[in-house]
Amino acid sequence: MPLASTPAIAVIDLGDFSNTGSPQIAARFACRKLGGQTLINRISRRLSECELVERVFIVGAGLPSKILTSGFAGVDCIDLPNSHVCERLCEAADASNAEWVVYVPANRPFIDPTLIDQMLAKACRSNSCDYVGYRTQTGDPSAMDKLGLTGEVCHADTLRRLRRNVDRLADPSVGSLAAWLMTAPGAYHLKFIPIPEKLNRDDLRFSIEVEADWDDAEMLCETLQEADSQWQELAQLVLANADLRDAMAHRNS
Repeated sequence: MPLASTPAIAVIDLGDFSNTGSPQIAARFACRKLGGQTLINRISRRLSECELVERVFIVGAGLPSKILTSGFAGVDCIDLPNSHVCERLCEAADASNAEWVVYVPANRPFIDPTLIDQMLAKACRSNSCDYVGYRTQTGDPSAMDKLGLTGEVCHADTLRRLRRNVDRLADPSVGSLAAWLMTAPGAYHLKFIPIPEKLNRDDLRFSIEVEADWDDAEMLCETLQEADSQWQELAQLVLANADLRDAMAHRNS
């Protein structure tokens, strides 16, 4: 008897640890503690708060044993050596029988459940959509990576189509699902949601890529009144601090 379909899963990708020639952001930050919990735990807990996400997966290639044996509560862990991100997302989709997959790189401590649910709701209402994501007014996909508050939603069957052409996809260490879909063989139907106007700026940055980003994240965690604060309070903290905004704008450029 087939498994009942799971509407949506969220997949946190830690990257390829087996590729020593490619610097791994997750290797430096994933197991550090932020606000009393590791970065991976923080991201997975935030995603578990999404109303439309049924399960959360952590995936990667050549994952260190300290990650594989960490015992994340309520989270499935998949290690797929020598793999592209697309293959790892497919593995999670196959394991869960999910219809939709939310892809989240493992450097987004302030991932926002409300923004994720809004994106998933749009995807679930569509009969012919392959992908749903947010974008800024400029349309620059890298801006969403730097903002670091959302992920990307892709249909599981679309990921399987991509997997068949994985050797022709762009470098897995850069870009986004949208970038791969736009350049992959075949035709795909992508939908984009405008990011809330308050976030449509070049001086907000919540992803973790360098030590200065980590320092900002620690400061924000210490300042936020609630550990589960939504993006509005987070953005307001930065918008009220000109020095912090300037520093974020500099790193974004």
